[in-house]
Amino acid sequence: MIEHVDEKLAAWAGSLLDDVEIFLGPPEEKQTAAVGIYLIDILPASPAHVTRRAPLQVMLQYLLTAWAETPTDAHRMLGRLLFAAMEHPEYEVDLGEVPAQVWHAFGIRPRPSFRIRLPLRVERSDLTTQRVGGPVELRRSSLSPMQGVLLGPGRDPLGNAHVALPSCGLKTTTDSRGRFSFDAVPLREAPMGMHITARGREMVKTVAPAEMTSGALIIHFDL
Repeated sequence: MIEHVDEKLAAWAGSLLDDVEIFLGPPEEKQTAAVGIYLIDILPASPAHVTRRAPLQVMLQYLLTAWAETPTDAHRMLGRLLFAAMEHPEYEVDLGEVPAQVWHAFGIRPRPSFRIRLPLRVERSDLTTQRVGGPVELRRSSLSPMQGVLLGPGRDPLGNAHVALPSCGLKTTTDSRGRFSFDAVPLREAPMGMHITARGREMVKTVAPAEMTSGALIIHFDL
């Protein structure tokens, strides 16, 4: 990603200055004609508002310097790069002063330079709603009440037991006589799993479609 921007800037500078060394390291003293393009900072950037999911974006800031056998030749190369960058639609030129401590960190004397900022974007997958490619099919499911009784050993009713139909998002609790009910349960062609918890024990009972409409279910729970 960032390396592609490095290569792009180096190719751009090389196309403007023939037979000149282009290097991407920190500025250093050179005795021959050379141009330094150094990534000096990565800045935050907010992309323009778009209807789809916005890309990730940062601003890359490069420091450009030039060397030659004579100061005049170095200034000529730097000026050519500067005005070409100012005309470039993707480059933002910064002519602010580079602090003296930056040059000190590089171990060289302050010299003419300028900075270029340009965006780096990483596209992300689109999370917008996809258009339906065909007619919408609506399916209706009939509803039916369900009632049952939960019995333990000796056919004693189990009160305060938890009864749930996870596939329907329904749950209830048995009364003191072990009775439970659901007001509206979708009728399905496939069996439905009923989860029961009583006195610290759990049981899963499979309820067939015919059992849901045949009256009160009698469920025996062996504790």
